[in-house]
Amino acid sequence: MSDDTPRTGAADGLDEPLDVSPARFLHGIYALFHNKAFGLVLILVTGVLSFIGVLLPQKPASIAGDPERQAAWLEKVATTVGGWTPILNALGFFSMFSSVVFLTVMGLLAASIIACTTHRIPILWKAARHPHTRVKTRFFDVARLRTRFVTDRPVEETRDLIVEDARRHGMRVIPDGQGAYMDRHAWLPFGTALAHVAFVVIMAGFVVSSVAGFRDEQFTLTIGHPREVGHGTGYVVEATGFRDTYYDNGAPKDYVADLVLREGGETVAQQEVRVNEPLSHGGLMFHQAYFGVAAVMTVTDASGEVVLDGGVPLEWSTQDKTLTYGNVPLTGGKVLYVIGSASGQVATGIAPGQVKVELYDGEATTPVATSLLDMGTPTAVGEFTLTFVREQQFTGMILRRDPGTPIVWAGFALLVVGTCMTMFFRHQRLWLRVSEAGEGTLVQMASPDRQDSGFTRFVTDLVERVSTQLAATNERKSTDD
Repeated sequence: MSDDTPRTGAADGLDEPLDVSPARFLHGIYALFHNKAFGLVLILVTGVLSFIGVLLPQKPASIAGDPERQAAWLEKVATTVGGWTPILNALGFFSMFSSVVFLTVMGLLAASIIACTTHRIPILWKAARHPHTRVKTRFFDVARLRTRFVTDRPVEETRDLIVEDARRHGMRVIPDGQGAYMDRHAWLPFGTALAHVAFVVIMAGFVVSSVAGFRDEQFTLTIGHPREVGHGTGYVVEATGFRDTYYDNGAPKDYVADLVLREGGETVAQQEVRVNEPLSHGGLMFHQAYFGVAAVMTVTDASGEVVLDGGVPLEWSTQDKTLTYGNVPLTGGKVLYVIGSASGQVATGIAPGQVKVELYDGEATTPVATSLLDMGTPTAVGEFTLTFVREQQFTGMILRRDPGTPIVWAGFALLVVGTCMTMFFRHQRLWLRVSEAGEGTLVQMASPDRQDSGFTRFVTDLVERVSTQLAATNERKSTDD
């Protein structure tokens, strides 16, 4: 053929039309998601994000929806994180486990696990329902587990006896000419699929908890002063009493708060709450965590309207441990700090029956007004009138709602079942070949599966049983003759 001969097709395929159909595109996406390397990358990214979430401080649930308190919290975090604070906050790293980045990666990982599972299920189904029954002759010489023996009995009789014994001991048998395929636990490899589904369920539980749940580790209640639970629950909780006992060395022995939970003015739950005995109702859990002293304050604005009538828990201490303090937001963006002497401290400038107050304007670090209040004496501080009513105990609770917990436990149950199915009850396969040989009937059994001492004993017992039965049959035949 000359070089001038016209060509009618693309020799290299580069000029072929490109298939960009939706089906092919979706198939490519599916292939990407069930790719093991892609799944491994997602697992590593999830691990890195989780590690960052553990290392970095996370925003407490109590400041959610409050820009002023969030700004104050970020300012405090900036003292340790530094100039990275705005960037990390914009990326959502201070609320990592409910951030868009983390939830997106979790969603991709869940999709990858689902794709891997659906890709493997047809393979498992085929192995369970339509196993490969025929093997080459050489297989019986190279398989990991193999055995052979010779008998004088005919081929069909020998095969039938072995098949009958295998069925009697729980094996599925699929005859194939002069041999057979035998197995046990054919459906248990689906345990891997069950374990994969379990991971998705567990991740779903964590996502539900991150999105629909909350956790407040500093939910304080001044004794005798009700407080709204918030978070859209509609509940009001009150600590009606508190008792604490101590060991001889002064260490706390037990502390218990009497909690009453109300909804619409009606009591819906009531309990003595200890450290390991939380009050639980409607998905909410109140755990006793700590306690201390609060300053009960009344605050009115310039118009005489009461803007605060309750306790301010003095739950923090200064670095030298001489003072305790707490804060509460007021109207107009003001923040009130109440300061008292720590237990046993006298040279603080704050006498018994007094508290010091400082009024700040938003995030400012310098107070706009300060004063020393005597108990029961109204005092003008800035644009407010403050009255220190009395000291009162407060109890600190860990308040949480974790709707994903039942989902996570269900996932763990599936994981345990799937793992046990896979690890302790393996799919055990055995091929049988019975053929004529010069010295009699040759029986060959072999399995390519990983060495399993239990299955090896099972095959050994099977060979011993059928050998004994064949020998006994042969003896009876000889006697009859």
